[in-house]
Amino acid sequence: MQILTLTSDFGTQDPFAGMVKGICYQVETRWHIIDLSHEVNPFAVSQAAYFLSQSYRTFPEGSLHICLVNLFYSKEPQLILAHQLGHWFLMPDNGILSLLFQPRPEDIYRVGFYKEGFREVLSVLHDILSKWHNHPKIMEWASKAEQIEDRLWLHPVVQENWIRGNVIYIDRFENVVVNVHQTLFERIGNGRGFRFHYRPHDMITRISEHYGEVREGDPLLLFNSAGFLEIAVRTGNAASLLNLKMDDSVLIDFSA
Repeated sequence: MQILTLTSDFGTQDPFAGMVKGICYQVETRWHIIDLSHEVNPFAVSQAAYFLSQSYRTFPEGSLHICLVNLFYSKEPQLILAHQLGHWFLMPDNGILSLLFQPRPEDIYRVGFYKEGFREVLSVLHDILSKWHNHPKIMEWASKAEQIEDRLWLHPVVQENWIRGNVIYIDRFENVVVNVHQTLFERIGNGRGFRFHYRPHDMITRISEHYGEVREGDPLLLFNSAGFLEIAVRTGNAASLLNLKMDDSVLIDFSA
């Protein structure tokens, strides 16, 4: 059974999410379609990339992951289709793919243009899904994408003694996720002490194993289940209490 996943910034109350699912079933009624999330913040490509990067790998190879976030990002928006690590990804060419994979996949195709609104998006989706399902030789109906939109500014900046990262996700408990993975942290840190600056004069100097290691109301830093650094406040809302927002910059200084 073919699995398709859907991620968007439409919101769960928007009927367009259901319409997309209906278009999928028009092509193939036997597809198993799973809603990953329709609560991505509007236009938040970094949040969408983080969410999708942690979700897709748990699905079987051959799955198609449709990510419809910030659809109308330019005057002539288009959809791209990519194949990476046995999975397919269909999304706007607005930088999500560059945040999802570095280096970028080798197999990327331009598969559909749209600019007349959501009705045209549905028509283009139907056409793409029909061709993808019925004509597996993609080069017969799609053109290779030699260049795609890059959002490299949302990747960590790394030097010998420091890492500068960004907030890429804030969950419903207002825990704040930073785009610094444990493998990168350990490679650059190499066992050294550090100062994690989430504000110029506010910092954390240790990694906690769990929330209970600090007093109620105190901030802490830990690696979440996906391996990324997370800023939290025990029994509190880190984003509000620490005044942190999406794309805010943080600095990890190993020169102390």
